[in-house]
Formats: sequence, C-alpha cells, structure tokens
Amino acid sequence: MKKKKESTTSNKIADSLREEINFGRLKPSDKIIEREIAEKYKASHIPVREALRILEGEGFVIHRKFAGYTVREVNPEEMIELYNIMRFLCVQLLTRAIPRYTEITYYQLKSITAEMEKTTDAEKSIDLLMQFAEVIFFPAGLNYTFNLAKQFLKRNIPVLQGVITKPYKGTIPVTHFNHFIELCQKHEIENAVKFTTEQYDKVTKMFVAYMSELRKAS
Repeated sequence: MKKKKESTTSNKIADSLREEINFGRLKPSDKIIEREIAEKYKASHIPVREALRILEGEGFVIHRKFAGYTVREVNPEEMIELYNIMRFLCVQLLTRAIPRYTEITYYQLKSITAEMEKTTDAEKSIDLLMQFAEVIFFPAGLNYTFNLAKQFLKRNIPVLQGVITKPYKGTIPVTHFNHFIELCQKHEIENAVKFTTEQYDKVTKMFVAYMSELRKAS
C-alpha cells in the first residue's frame, strides 16, 4: 500500500515539474534541488527521486554525478527531429479528422483564432494554440496518436514562448489558421493537410534559427 502511495506521489510531482518545464517556469540548465522539491510537495526524498527519474527517462531533465539534476536543453538538431515526428503525426490525424468536422468544430476554431488575435499575453497565446491543436486533431478518433501529438506540442512550449514573446510580441499571427479553416470548410482535405505540413516546415526553420541565436548569445 505504501509503495502504491509513493508511486502516486511521484507521478504527481513529475506531472507538476513537467508543467513547470513546459511553461518555462523552470528553464533549460536550471538546477533542481531534491530537498526543495520535497519541502514544496511535503514528500519524502523517495517519491521525489522517482519523479526525477521519470522526467529523466522522458528527456526533460539530466542527471550528472555529484551535480544532481538540471533541466535539459533541447538543441536545434533535436527540434528538427521532434518536428519531423510531429509532421508525420499531423498528417495521420488531419487526414482522418477533417472529414469529421462539424459546425461546432468550426465555431470552436473561429472562436479560438478570434481570441488569439486579441491577446498579447504569451502564455495565453500558447494555451489557445494548444486548444486549436486539440480541436483539429481530436475528431480523428486516434486516441494514442492524439495524446502523443499533444506531448510533442507540450515539449516545444518553452521555445514557443520565446518566439511568441520576442518576434510576435505575445500575439500569434492568425492568417494561416484562418486559411486552414477555409480549406476545411470547402472540403479541400488534401490541400488543408498539405498547407498545414508546409506551415510546420516554416515553423521548424524559425524555431531552429531562434534556438541557434540563443546558443550563440550564451
């Protein structure tokens, strides 16, 4: 029973730390102090270490002997790899999802893009971007692929924040989102999927350039 409780605690701690990393509250190279985490979550060191091992296995943190855990930095090469995988998942999901869109789907998408256009808050913009992705992918009915795509998107949140905050000043341009919606409403499924993958290619180049600049600056 005790083992099960510690497992539940470690998963909760891992979930919380994962969100801290995803939303940039814990930044690349930040040191993670086990004692501080244990105090924050009122837990023993055992579930804290287990939580950190979970995150290490997922690639969120790295462990160095005598130095402890730090938040892992995603380099430009890994970013390209992540986006190539995401591009593939996107094709699988959209090809099945778009024919299943309803009037409610289009209402949700238009509402989200309208909010995107108004906000200048980077964290709110990212939340809206995640909502948009969920709405366009969910109708595919491929739960495993859908959840995998969400994890890939979340992994890129720190980079998204940097791009949205600096070049876009908190507001995401919505022109290509609206064009995607128009193509879907016209039932131009192939063109909608092709357009989206082209956007992924452009975004990948932008992110890699941004990350390369950060590395030079550091």
